[in-house]
Amino acid sequence: MQQRVYPQQWQNQHIYPSLDSCVLEADMSLARASLAELSGFIEGLAGVQGNQPARQDFLREVRLRARRIREIGWNIAVLAACTGSQDARDPLAKQLASRARALNADLFKTLAPIEDLMLGLPEAEFEQLMQDPLLGEEEYRLRHERRLQDQRLPVEAEQLVIGLGTDGLHAWGNLYNDLVGKIRLVIAGREMGLAEASNLLSSPDRALRKEAFDAISAGWEGEQETVAAILNALNGWRLELSRQRGKVRTLDALDLSCHQSHIERVTLDTLMQETWQARGLGQRALGLMARRLGIEELGPEDLFAPPPASSHRSIPFEEAIEIIALAFTGFDPEMGEFARMMAERGWIDAAPTPNRRTGAYCTKFADPVEPRVFITYAGTMDNVITLAHELGHAWHNWLIRDLPMSQRSYPMTLAETASIFAETLVRSALFEQARSAEERQAIAWAEADGAATFLVNIPARFDFEQALVAEREQGYVSSARLKALTDEAWGRWYEKSLSRYHPMFWAAKAHFSIAGFGFYNYPYLFGYLFSLGVYQQLISRQAAGEQDVAQAYRALLRDTGRMSAEELVMKHLGQDIREAAFWQGSLALVAAAVDRFEQTLS
Repeated sequence: MQQRVYPQQWQNQHIYPSLDSCVLEADMSLARASLAELSGFIEGLAGVQGNQPARQDFLREVRLRARRIREIGWNIAVLAACTGSQDARDPLAKQLASRARALNADLFKTLAPIEDLMLGLPEAEFEQLMQDPLLGEEEYRLRHERRLQDQRLPVEAEQLVIGLGTDGLHAWGNLYNDLVGKIRLVIAGREMGLAEASNLLSSPDRALRKEAFDAISAGWEGEQETVAAILNALNGWRLELSRQRGKVRTLDALDLSCHQSHIERVTLDTLMQETWQARGLGQRALGLMARRLGIEELGPEDLFAPPPASSHRSIPFEEAIEIIALAFTGFDPEMGEFARMMAERGWIDAAPTPNRRTGAYCTKFADPVEPRVFITYAGTMDNVITLAHELGHAWHNWLIRDLPMSQRSYPMTLAETASIFAETLVRSALFEQARSAEERQAIAWAEADGAATFLVNIPARFDFEQALVAEREQGYVSSARLKALTDEAWGRWYEKSLSRYHPMFWAAKAHFSIAGFGFYNYPYLFGYLFSLGVYQQLISRQAAGEQDVAQAYRALLRDTGRMSAEELVMKHLGQDIREAAFWQGSLALVAAAVDRFEQTLS
């Protein structure tokens, strides 16, 4: 039977026919008119204070009116971002993204008095309001934010922060994305963008990997002063805002990051302490990879190298979807069908484009609630695993599509659980299905590579960012100093497992320049080790004949937007992630994977 050919560009026409369609413009006008009406309505807030039934009805009406405005703003922002990912130079996408950000910012400014009321209510009054089914949809989010009530500025100041952030804080992140689309490189005699060049880092040809790595580094070297300005602006903004908020209680950058990640600081500290003790596992994996490649030490250009083999065939996109779908099906048949549906409906954008942004991600529209995956697919096994990762995110979003919008937002820490769980399913299935020692070694290689990434590279990013924030408090951090901080962080974690480090990593890695979040990297480590623990428990239960394992996993994912990480793990796994034992159990699985890789080399 002939294999189905899937579209490899997004099919978003049912959301809006185009970025300049009259349907989109009509929705934008509707949202603006509705926002003006909402603003006028909220001016009546003072008139219902002291009258609890009237106030409850008033707050319900605000929520209902705000919902449609939020959905329109969300959809337009996602569509603009998707188009901008395909072509970072698209002027209409940039313009529309700016308009969507302005709409969303104006909505949050308009709602600031309501947010201030809800976060400052006495507990008894808050409890009573949360009994209302509509208002109670936001109970977890509001309870979480009430913990930082002493960090709130007066309403007018909060509105100013939101307004200035649109063309201040977030403009710096957008500038970085513009750079990604602008940089052009010549590799092997051919001009290309960063996204295509990044795929060459997975080439089996070491000389080509080295040429691509050097070209990418040189490309960022040419923009180093701009990226240094971006990092200084982002972190300077966050530090100053924290100083303004910290008049009652001072919180440092990591305290605020833990709040955003919905974890306790003790959980993060325990995670990093256990990872530091286990860094040798990642270094050992790198040493084994070097041994298999027949070189003394890996260089930074080798960190995405595939295992040597007699042939490195390109895996067609359709075959990649089937590999992933079959692996998902072994755990949950509906999850496998979902992967095929994503491809059939054109919800995955995978085809290379000239000014394409780098990396891969999953996003979602608000109405209808539909996930989208972005990847630059070039047929490598690394691409297959990355695609599985993003489809794991998409499955997570699909499972919660019926929940209220506030419960469909979950922290980075728990987001990465679904994605890395999906990776693990695919790797495990491929290992079991491998027909030759070469195939088994290729999968074991991928597991070892994951150990090196998560136990060495991610913590090095974390150390770098801690150092950056500390030095930014003292003043501007130069590009030369950023290179030195990168080398110092890599030196602490990689030690002698690499022949040299990657001094331009601070510029090349987009995660440092994301405006909305500081410390964007450690959640990947959290998700990696947490997902391994979840995977081990669920697969063991499935092997023992339990019938509800897939449903148990779904239930865990559905709770990610309505409880903290500690509460989630205690409810669904009965374990305490503040304790070292939880992380040690996951690290034992990593050690077993590195052992398995070593065994394939003998």
